[in-house]
Amino acid sequence: MRNKAKISKDLYYIYGKHPVLAALSNPKRYIQNVLCTEDIFNLHKNLISNHPYEITNIDYLTRLFGSNHNHQGIAANVKSIFSNRIEDIDITIPNCKIAILDQITDPQNIGAIIRSAASFDITTIILPLDNAPDENATIAKTASGALELVQMVKVTNLRWSIEYLKKHGFWIIGLDGNAKQSLSTKIFSDRMAIVLGSEDKGIRRLVKEACDHLVKIPISSKVESLNVSNAAAIAFYLISLDS
Repeated sequence: MRNKAKISKDLYYIYGKHPVLAALSNPKRYIQNVLCTEDIFNLHKNLISNHPYEITNIDYLTRLFGSNHNHQGIAANVKSIFSNRIEDIDITIPNCKIAILDQITDPQNIGAIIRSAASFDITTIILPLDNAPDENATIAKTASGALELVQMVKVTNLRWSIEYLKKHGFWIIGLDGNAKQSLSTKIFSDRMAIVLGSEDKGIRRLVKEACDHLVKIPISSKVESLNVSNAAAIAFYLISLDS
């Protein structure tokens, strides 16, 4: 066992093999300490031993997180990697693709969107500072390691951030179930951002007005709408075809 690091602010626990091992592999992620069983440590010794760690047991981790959380014998106390500056986005990346989430508050949906974003080379996800959760264990667990692969930025004003992207040559496309035009690669560009709203409220009016195009994903009339994480996966896939 190695000594734990000093207690710091703005830390939270992530748990589960994929989220924790991905975090341990991310040089940008601050790791306070790792809690794991001896079996898990022996399997991933080379990675875990690079950080402060403590060998513990399944019962302790279950008491710490609750029996309804699948910790898989490993957890880590980490510092958030969410940024709060739109200027932190590297807009010089070739074929830079960004997702903007407006009023999406469910951590599981956000985690699933992050996982899809990583799968289809979406480089950055932007969320509002208000009406969106801070980085947390549910997001990390649902993203299954992808949280370490996609830049996350929380901003105070989505519309201003959209205008910032436009000034740097980005094409802004909003997903809207009432749009007349369908999502198509014909409207894509090398530098683009796609805006997704919540299932119940959609994209807010001012954000919608800032978009260059409003498009929909055609679905059967038997179904009212898609889950936003499913809609995101479809949109990201289509965007990847144009890269």
